[in-house]
Amino acid sequence: MIKTKVIINSITIKDTDGSPDPKKLIRWEYEKDEETISEAILTLPSSVNDIVDLNNGQLVEIWAGWTTSTDTRYFYGYIDNIKPSGALLEVTCKNEMISLVRKNVNHVYDSTIDASAGEVSEIAEDLIETYGGMTASVQASGTSDGERIDQFKCINADIFERIVALKKALNWELYYNDSDRKVYFQPVGYVDSGKTITVGSTIVGIPEWEFDDSNMINDLRVDGATAQTNLTETGKIGTTAGYTTASITLDNTPDIVELYMDAGTPPTTQVTGGTKDGSSGNFYYVDNENKKVMPATGTTFTTDHYAIVNYVWSSPAPIHMKNQISIDTYGLKQTVLSLTDVSSILDAESRATNILSKRSVPFITGNLKVKSEDASIPNRGELISVVDTKTPQVNGLVLSGVYSVNKIKYMFPSSYEEIEVGDSTWRLVDWQTSTEERLKRIEEQFVRNQDIIVELVDIKNDPAVTVEPRYRKVITENIAGDTLIWGNTTFGIWGTAKWGGTANISFVLGNSLAAVLGTSLLGSQVSAEVNHFIQQFENLYTEDFVDTDFDSGGNASWGTTGSVTFTAGQVAESTSVDYNNGTITTATLTSTEVSGSFTYELTADGTNWEEVTSGEIKSFLNPGSDLRWRATESGASTGEITKLILSDYH
Repeated sequence: MIKTKVIINSITIKDTDGSPDPKKLIRWEYEKDEETISEAILTLPSSVNDIVDLNNGQLVEIWAGWTTSTDTRYFYGYIDNIKPSGALLEVTCKNEMISLVRKNVNHVYDSTIDASAGEVSEIAEDLIETYGGMTASVQASGTSDGERIDQFKCINADIFERIVALKKALNWELYYNDSDRKVYFQPVGYVDSGKTITVGSTIVGIPEWEFDDSNMINDLRVDGATAQTNLTETGKIGTTAGYTTASITLDNTPDIVELYMDAGTPPTTQVTGGTKDGSSGNFYYVDNENKKVMPATGTTFTTDHYAIVNYVWSSPAPIHMKNQISIDTYGLKQTVLSLTDVSSILDAESRATNILSKRSVPFITGNLKVKSEDASIPNRGELISVVDTKTPQVNGLVLSGVYSVNKIKYMFPSSYEEIEVGDSTWRLVDWQTSTEERLKRIEEQFVRNQDIIVELVDIKNDPAVTVEPRYRKVITENIAGDTLIWGNTTFGIWGTAKWGGTANISFVLGNSLAAVLGTSLLGSQVSAEVNHFIQQFENLYTEDFVDTDFDSGGNASWGTTGSVTFTAGQVAESTSVDYNNGTITTATLTSTEVSGSFTYELTADGTNWEEVTSGEIKSFLNPGSDLRWRATESGASTGEITKLILSDYH
């Protein structure tokens, strides 16, 4: 770059066109790479501290150009590390896409629920914008079968990692454009820069070319294609080998089966097929895995009956192709590929031809020094034409051609930029595994133990919210009668308690008929739960009618949504709300009425009811330890109560 302007924390530390130029920058370089958060490295004099206090997280902008210092913004990001080195400071900055790493997402994209409807590009856009807070520019990835993803799980994962997974599934590009501050998600080579660079003019020096033959293929067999063949097999049940009353074994795996079976020869009765678990109506089903025709579940084929089995078999049809010129030049590079998505022999031949055309020559990578001129510098990820007639050819390879920009390093001050170009990225797109298969793999990636999203959230209550218990209740089992229970102080008295009142029903230890665990019972079988102790929290009973814990079953409509409703004369009555918690001599009933007229009563001993007035304290004529309330609609109309409180009883 010839001119530049660098801004840190809104303070300009360098401006070639500035008046004056602060001159607090020695150099900078910014390398944009694939699948990583790109870094810019600034080398500054320590005197930069005179105009700005450097700290991690501060915003950094780098502008540069050939006409002015602000032609284009080349970097937008944040300080990640500051390293002193003598009188210099080395400041490492990461571009804005680092925010996608620092934020997590906990969401499952379901094609049947989410607005993305399983379209991969829509999921990527939502991750970038909704969860990452950045702006995305995406190309539609398609909604046809095989292009969508049914479920994509983001289980407390960083956003960047999840988007990279989608990128790899599609074999697409993912990069950040500092100029417009957008994250781009698009096919490899989607943008052609339209630029041509030539060795000897726009390319400085001789390029460094590398040739990689590790992924070459020049002798290829593709498995997966099939040819449908109609076959017929015949036999006699119990006589012909493989024809038994339990099954008919076929020579090949059937796709479609038609079965004729009866006592005639040849048989003329076509029988009905079905599934193994079919409830009725089918005579047979097919076990494809074991190449068998099976009688319907619970039945058998009839001995001496004849069978004709017509079926369709998808016979394997592997495709074998080779590139002899490549073999003669580079040696034999053999590979066998099993493709599950080929639909026919013609499809397999097309795929094999496509793979050989791309992979029968080495992949080429070149490191180029391109003159720092606006017309020559492409963006990372774009296609660019390279003309090289200067470098000696290797194995006759023509180096001139179209390449994808894998990396680019911008530098200041410098008369050139460093670019890495290659053809492997876009030549390998979709060469072996279909998009559908790659999407299937990332659907299954988190299936094992992450079907439930668990997220712990630290919530500060302001003002504080305190969770309080409602009431305590102790219940005992009342064992009535006089049947013997060994070891019990009440029912184990010798000479008083009895072995049992009904033969072989009550439990008699050691008896073969009356000591059967799970059948013989302790006690007289008239036991029941009874209240032992009930206490409301802080001795204050509040009934909000959100449950029926204290509903005794009156004829009013005791609801669970916030009220009890009445028609004329109906009664709402509680069970014990305070029991065996001390003697009750007074209590106050306070009711919140929506409509109607009511008569209110309380009992302190569970038996004697005494009329009370809402909001007024009541002194009981019959004190006790069993507090209950009762409300009766007394106005010959409908009514509703939304809250009832009992207080002042302890």
